[in-house]
Amino acid sequence: MKPHLRKDIFSSCWVIINDERSKRPNDYVDSNIICPFCPGNEKQTPVAILERKRGNKWYIRVVENKYPALVENNNNVLEKEGIFFKYFFNGRHEVIIETPLHRENFYNIKHLSEIFEVYSFRMNYLYSLKNSKYVMLFKNYGVNAGASLKHPHSQIISLPIIPVRVEDEVKRFRYYFYKYRRCLMCDVIENEIMLKKRVFYIDDFFIVFAPFASRFNFEIWIAPLKHEKDFFNEENFNGLADIFRLVLKKLHRIFDDLSYNMIFHTAPKNVENFHWHIEILPKLAMPAGFEWGSGFYINSVSPEQAIKILKLGKKIN
Repeated sequence: MKPHLRKDIFSSCWVIINDERSKRPNDYVDSNIICPFCPGNEKQTPVAILERKRGNKWYIRVVENKYPALVENNNNVLEKEGIFFKYFFNGRHEVIIETPLHRENFYNIKHLSEIFEVYSFRMNYLYSLKNSKYVMLFKNYGVNAGASLKHPHSQIISLPIIPVRVEDEVKRFRYYFYKYRRCLMCDVIENEIMLKKRVFYIDDFFIVFAPFASRFNFEIWIAPLKHEKDFFNEENFNGLADIFRLVLKKLHRIFDDLSYNMIFHTAPKNVENFHWHIEILPKLAMPAGFEWGSGFYINSVSPEQAIKILKLGKKIN
């Protein structure tokens, strides 16, 4: 069935339906799979959209996702089924292959700053597409984070609607600005610096902290100190790369077989009250029945304790 959106009639949630996604290769399940992202296997992926090369060898490669969540050749039509609707809306789904080395750890990649630059470039481009309302950039690392291939890569999707969680976040920013005439994130940053309880690292450009209401064990946020709504306007990619090396080295040192999701939160199109930030969400304890049934999260490691452990950097499992 062609990729499309369905609105959950019982909630504010959207679902993307695409039967083709079930055909994705998974080298966590089958170790005999030939990795489509390794050099020499380029014909297993769509033609490169962008390549960065040294000589005639690529070291960053961007391709369309072979099994996309959404596609560009939809006609933006609605198909009715009784009281239900299928939304065949345009989107775009790309993969950023971050290194030719199959088992390289993200923080060990020498050209890490260039990867962030490519993130920014592709995000800016996808926002320029006619039907793009929100661009989501994310990385799934490890089997517990939903990754299907071990080769270092991230994904970026142009969406024709604003996701529910992002819409909720936008409303919080908008309400706070309406009430106080200040940016919500700027005030959170100022508060965290003053309290010094949940800040892992701070320099002249970025802050790394555990959010007050952390949903997950060792949840970490990274945000620029300077107010900026769009990630693609960031220029200090060297500084950002250094911070990721610091944070991920610590997490990998503390936890064996770490899985995490990395999610970039940037302003939706035509939204002014926002402050971009990056969430790193280690998958150390999985949501269970209570979380799915209530929408609450139970976090067994307080953000204050998580920062203490992270600063010590000693293995705890």
